[in-house]
Amino acid sequence: MKPISRLPGKTTDIVAQKVLVIAPHADDDVLGCGGLLAKLAARGAAIHVLFLTDSSGGDEVTEHQQQYAERRQHEARAALELLGITNIEHLDLPDGRLDQFMNLAAGAIERELLDVRPDLLLAVSPLEVTSDHQSAFSALHRTLSGLRGGTPLDEAVADLKILLYEINHPGYPDVLVDVSAEIQALSEAIKKHSSQLDLHNYLKAAIGIRRYRTLSLPTSVTAAEGFRELRAADFATHSVAGMIRLLGGCPAIHERAEGARISVVVRTKDRPELLRQALGSLAAGSYRNVQIVLVNDGGETPELPPDYPFELTLVELPTNQGRAAAANAGVEAANGDHVAFLDDDDLAEPEHLTTLAGLASAEDARVVYTDAAVGIYEIDPDQGWRQVERRLPYSRDFDPELLLFDNYIPFNTLLIERSLFEQAGPFDPELPFFEDWDLLIRLSRIVPFHHLAQVTCEYRHFRGGGLHIFGERPSVDRPGFLATKGQVIGRYRDLHTPELLARVVARLRDEAVARGEESAGRAAEATALRRSQVALEESYHRINGERDSMRMERDAAVAERDRLRDEVERGQRQAAIFDTRLRQLFGEEAMLRGAIGETEEHLARTYREIDRLNALIHEMEGTKAWRLHRFLERLRGRDS
Repeated sequence: MKPISRLPGKTTDIVAQKVLVIAPHADDDVLGCGGLLAKLAARGAAIHVLFLTDSSGGDEVTEHQQQYAERRQHEARAALELLGITNIEHLDLPDGRLDQFMNLAAGAIERELLDVRPDLLLAVSPLEVTSDHQSAFSALHRTLSGLRGGTPLDEAVADLKILLYEINHPGYPDVLVDVSAEIQALSEAIKKHSSQLDLHNYLKAAIGIRRYRTLSLPTSVTAAEGFRELRAADFATHSVAGMIRLLGGCPAIHERAEGARISVVVRTKDRPELLRQALGSLAAGSYRNVQIVLVNDGGETPELPPDYPFELTLVELPTNQGRAAAANAGVEAANGDHVAFLDDDDLAEPEHLTTLAGLASAEDARVVYTDAAVGIYEIDPDQGWRQVERRLPYSRDFDPELLLFDNYIPFNTLLIERSLFEQAGPFDPELPFFEDWDLLIRLSRIVPFHHLAQVTCEYRHFRGGGLHIFGERPSVDRPGFLATKGQVIGRYRDLHTPELLARVVARLRDEAVARGEESAGRAAEATALRRSQVALEESYHRINGERDSMRMERDAAVAERDRLRDEVERGQRQAAIFDTRLRQLFGEEAMLRGAIGETEEHLARTYREIDRLNALIHEMEGTKAWRLHRFLERLRGRDS
């Protein structure tokens, strides 16, 4: 898991066969990832939704909480059925108080992971502002943070993809999913939650954030859902606070002022920037009853941070006396009930001392330890030292017999009751390193150690920086490594009975066999994957051939289309000419029709005038005057 510097410029197509959704309340599923759920359901994915709380309202004022919870659960079922999802379970933990039932929530999540065995897990982001949302992520972290290999849960989540969704606080996604086609179905599903829409316009907010997520995408994408992709190993190598920081948030630190006093010995020599980071990580911790003992092993006097929140005791050694002498000086100056150690090149998570103090509060828990992730850093021209890898090489429960032969406990993970140093004796200044291992062997002869498989600090290695005592390959890179290790082992040879050696060898052999079987299983899986890859490549080449053939057919079709398009365009141009001429003819016809109309009207008037004149003539012919006129005309004709 790495911080992101920019939003994705393209969408990702999420493919999954079995999906598990962890939702705090009976609406967070559709509000956070409803579009993706609709898409996956349409493709036939088996989707199981686990609601952690009873959704009874929490701090909301509700007159009848039971009826309110039943209404919300009914709405959730109706909304999911609309998307094609029917596999739903309600854990019914109290709404608004999920943080008080973390073990129950984590246990339920583990059961679902083992039963469903999903290839995709959808969970709420820890950057959310709602307490139950944050607690839901913490419950998931509690489930996965103890993964160390060799358990059914490790097997179930080995290839699990985890996507964190956002609801009431935009996160920093590295995956954007196009849900343009699902936005209508999503809107209808959200409308099923009428009890919540009566309180807030969740529909507008949900659609709005999906529109907002398209700003870095092509304009063809009109709605997108944002996710942050994780793997189960991220939970095993980071604390909750560490994950929140990497996800872009600021973890809420719940300070604990009461409890036993803890002195933290910090050894340093001329590494001011690393020291500043180490002290800063301690200052950001939640445990507050702390003394910092800063031992300067013969270097330049370090600059102490102003307004530091803890008592800070500076121990100056006049010359460089080595790791053991510096540790002894720190223990001598400690005033706490317990002593912890953090070298200046390491970091503590905010939960580190609180977790150790909680372990040490148990009866007879005088030496306790957690796990440290190993962060590998490389120099970057733009960012300086940048973490490029994070792993967990050590996480083993207390085994005093194995401790005689190898140190599997990083020293910055320990909390030791201060009085035990008097019984075990000081660190041995004769040892250039492994002084911590030597002390642990002596302590293990006095009291048992108690281990919690949870990462609470970071052991840093800077490649090529010359800042680390061992390097990545200590048996090769560090002169005297094997000789000094042999020296420590030889000190306790009297304890190496044949029976003890047989037990240690048997345990290591069993572990090696188990790891070999696991490796063989993974090798078989890899072989199957390679065969599948070969088949896929063959299919790929076949499909490529078909694609080329289809491309040729397409090119021919495109050429024919272009030819027809040219003909159509020519026909359209000819039709335009005909249309223009036709319009001209229509105009001329209209003019002729007008002229004909006028002529016909003139003829009609002429005919009417003729008829009138004929009528007058006919009327005149019937008069005596006309008859006299005709008689006279005949007489004139006769005379002529």
